[in-house]
Amino acid sequence: MRSVQGAAAIDVGTGTGRLAAQLRAAGIDLVAIDREPTMLTLARTRVEASVVVADALALPVRDRSVDIALAVTVLEFVADASVAMAELARVVRPGGRIVVGALNQRSPWGVAHHADFGSPPWNAAHFFTRAELRALGTPHGRAHVDAALYAPRVFPLLGLVGPLVEQFGRVVPCWGAFKILVVERDAAPG
Repeated sequence: MRSVQGAAAIDVGTGTGRLAAQLRAAGIDLVAIDREPTMLTLARTRVEASVVVADALALPVRDRSVDIALAVTVLEFVADASVAMAELARVVRPGGRIVVGALNQRSPWGVAHHADFGSPPWNAAHFFTRAELRALGTPHGRAHVDAALYAPRVFPLLGLVGPLVEQFGRVVPCWGAFKILVVERDAAPG
């Protein structure tokens, strides 16, 4: 899969639709999915796409029907992450990708928010290690884990400093606020 423009994708756990709106702007044909109807009310104002109320454990999507399945800050909160990963894998075509963004509680972001982890919804979250994420993805294709910067607010010189911080996060993955699991599904034989 070389180009994402025109690709079919699902954004599981779309929340208020910020990422979905960016994906649509990039030319991706998208279905935005979330289990919280109140979140989707705002998502519908942000993104011109199908917006569906559903759970990551039972996606209302046909087998092998999308090129990309995204789930950002989702696996931490589902009852069974392996079931959610199997659902993501089920809907991705051969040669497609699953991309999971999981929060890194040991990053500077996690340290800054540590006091929040004792309160809902954080107290029910499972923060995955890199090895746990890789183990979740490996049964479904070639899996690798990377790290990424997370800047929740605009801060001075983000455009200048951001790329350097992101590069540092790749070199020292424990500093990345997100652990990014990418699973490349094997292409169909033939």
